Amino acid sequence: RRPMAYEQRHPRILTVSDDARFHERIRTVVEWADGAADAQTLKLPQNADSQPPPTLRHNLSTTDGRGAQVAVESALRESLAFDLVFVDTTTDACDAVESIGRLWQADPDLQVVLCGPDLDTCDLGRIEQFGRSDQWLILRQPFEPAEVRQLAYAMTRVRTLAAEARICDAELEQKVHERTIRLQEANERLRYEVGERRATEEQLRHNAYHDALTNLPNRALLMQRLGECVDRSRREPDFMFAVLFLDLDNFKVINDSLGHRVGDDLLNGVAQRLEECLRSLDCSLRLAGDTTARLGGDEFVIILDGIKDADDACRVADRICETLQTPFQMSGHEVVASVSMGIATSVSGYDNADDILRDADTALYRAKEQGKKRVEVFNQDMRARAVARLQLENDLRKVIERNQLRLQYQPIVSLDTGIIDSFEALVRWIHPERGLISPADFVPVAEETGLIIPIGLWVLREACGQLQQWRQRSPDHADLSISVNLSGKQMMNSDFVDHIDEILAETGLESRYLNLEITESVMLEDTELTADLLSQCKDRHIEVHMDDFGTGYSSLSNLHNLPIDAIKLDQTFVKNMSIDGKHAATVQAIVVLAINRGFTVIAEGVERADDFVQLQALDCHLAQGYYIARPLDPGPAEQLLRTGGEWRKTA
Repeated sequence: RRPMAYEQRHPRILTVSDDARFHERIRTVVEWADGAADAQTLKLPQNADSQPPPTLRHNLSTTDGRGAQVAVESALRESLAFDLVFVDTTTDACDAVESIGRLWQADPDLQVVLCGPDLDTCDLGRIEQFGRSDQWLILRQPFEPAEVRQLAYAMTRVRTLAAEARICDAELEQKVHERTIRLQEANERLRYEVGERRATEEQLRHNAYHDALTNLPNRALLMQRLGECVDRSRREPDFMFAVLFLDLDNFKVINDSLGHRVGDDLLNGVAQRLEECLRSLDCSLRLAGDTTARLGGDEFVIILDGIKDADDACRVADRICETLQTPFQMSGHEVVASVSMGIATSVSGYDNADDILRDADTALYRAKEQGKKRVEVFNQDMRARAVARLQLENDLRKVIERNQLRLQYQPIVSLDTGIIDSFEALVRWIHPERGLISPADFVPVAEETGLIIPIGLWVLREACGQLQQWRQRSPDHADLSISVNLSGKQMMNSDFVDHIDEILAETGLESRYLNLEITESVMLEDTELTADLLSQCKDRHIEVHMDDFGTGYSSLSNLHNLPIDAIKLDQTFVKNMSIDGKHAATVQAIVVLAINRGFTVIAEGVERADDFVQLQALDCHLAQGYYIARPLDPGPAEQLLRTGGEWRKTA
């Protein structure tokens, strides 16, 4: 408890003596007059507020030092500490020096006045040992009252000021302590916020360089590390590295059939196996700087840092393929993942990371071209093919506006009557520099780039328009129809059927004279969607023919549920009928089963009269091939329509 200020309390005085007269003299002197009288009579200095000194009070008397100690301790407990003690050195009841020691033991801040005629040197020495020279004075008897009062005022004020100074120091220390705590807390908060910010920055940095799904390095980090490898290979001629570009085979089928969640689980599983595979390599193949990254979708890239030769990369690729052969268990489904892989090594010499990644991608594309589940190592021939393909793609984008496409027409004849039943429209590209480009070269590119959609619409419009012209000029061929090939990309287009309606309306051709040819693989890729689209065509009386039947996995039994009107027997069966009896038996079985199920059978690849005659004997309906005619321009095709051909002699 903080004591009252000097101006607000009465200083408390204690006397110690076994002489009652001593107590009375001190009391009389200190309580002689009020403060105002004291200040005038004694010439006491007033405080800064010009207030008179407080009134002194003699509060207690004791006979010895022990009693005085008890009194001081009791007063302290009640927060009524004594300010000044007068000790009679002439008392016989106690040793004055011993009494002082007891008092200071009870209250170290107590001011003491020793009253007596004299003190010997020994007593003074004992008092000096207490080390409180600024807290005691000697008042020799007899004493003057004014001197006593002046002394009392001065010493009680010293006591009060000292107490207040200690309190101020304590309060200052408390404030310093509190401020220190606040600063420490602020520092802690700051350190926490800095730590949180650093953690956030680190997470953001991690996110910027890692794939969110697999936590593998992403393209940004891959290109950074690949750039480091390229720089090192330029500085150190003996340093070699390789890039493995991987793509999951048939991942879209897994996504579409089992759902994207299973697809994501599969990508995670593949990522884990790739990393485990690299960690498990034997010492001769284990490379400290290997990086496995996901570029997006189902594409992964591995950097083999510090290989000895290209064979090291091939051995790692074989190990990866072997590792992925074990089926994955995904949400109750057993999924087998295979990869196609392209490899590019630094032995070719590269100036930047993009080039070696491009070449690895080119090798991957070659692997997929060769039938997937393969590993191809990049060579310069691949680059030349890639450049040529890119040029082909660029030219293909302008093929319609430059009017470079042409249609040729191959007749399909009745094996019973020999009359041309229909024509198949076949697209040709007349390049201004390269001349005639085979559909086998540019149609796959059009499929991949989506250009097949505008090209397919152009073919459909041209074919329908040409047939309508022939029908108008040749009334004898009123039942002539036209067959047009469709790709899977065209069928997946939501406006597919609407485009057919527009073209038929534009050309004036009745829908029943249009046949759409779809390959077996396209028809079975998405059976439900295909059945729906083909049903819409059937509603319009458009016939649907399955092209290249026998090259896939379908059977006549599962085709029965699709709106198919005819099957086109693949030419590989027809060409070898006269050579291999097994092929003839196969053709016969297919024809019989197809007729029983209500399908029209069209035989492709009829190149000899013997094939034509043999198909007639098997009761096949229609035939198409070089024996009848090669694909023809519109003029020759129309002439053939009027005159017929050599095949008519065997009909």
